[in-house]
Amino acid sequence: MKPLDCQTCLIIGADIALVGSLLYAVATLSYRITGEAVKVLMLGCCVRRIRLDDIEEVHRGGAFWNEHWTNFKLWNSVTLRRKSGWFRNFVITPDDPSEFIVELAQKLEDLK
Repeated sequence: MKPLDCQTCLIIGADIALVGSLLYAVATLSYRITGEAVKVLMLGCCVRRIRLDDIEEVHRGGAFWNEHWTNFKLWNSVTLRRKSGWFRNFVITPDDPSEFIVELAQKLEDLK
């Protein structure tokens, strides 16, 4: 068996660092409800936003055809059904899905 050369070790190390960074970023996904949108935060920065006036329905569980911004807690899935877009089902995994749904329902009611 041939020993690994320096270039191969660097490539393997870079791959491991990249995969580790991606897993860490996914693990830090969080969700915030503001007065005008539901925001998806990764490492504290907003990476996706769904306007409240574009949400037609909210329910627990996932959906088959969806845009998903989920972390590793898939049992906490919440689906936001949008009024427009290519992928109308938007799946997220908040830490407390029941509280998230109640808070979002209040914001949607206030919007009407």
